[in-house]
Amino acid sequence: MIKRLMTRYVPGMLTCEEVDNFLYDFHEGQLSYAERIKFKLHLSMCSECRAYVQGYINTIRNTQADIKKTEPVETIPEELIEAILKSRTKK
Repeated sequence: MIKRLMTRYVPGMLTCEEVDNFLYDFHEGQLSYAERIKFKLHLSMCSECRAYVQGYINTIRNTQADIKKTEPVETIPEELIEAILKSRTKK
């Protein structure tokens, strides 16, 4: 209830949809100072968005950890490269 009132009556207050749209830029540190303040203000009042942002951050951390554990491929078989290229030209 209070979140809806704040979104309606506080100038510049972000909606949940806007928080979602800003999420990548927030994580990458690409928001302006004003945008970052609005983003954090919304998170301070919206438990759903806080949980969503935390899930986003956890997913990135887990994915990065999994990538680091993956063994690099020494060489890619030529047959595989040819099959991929043939499948792209068929479309």
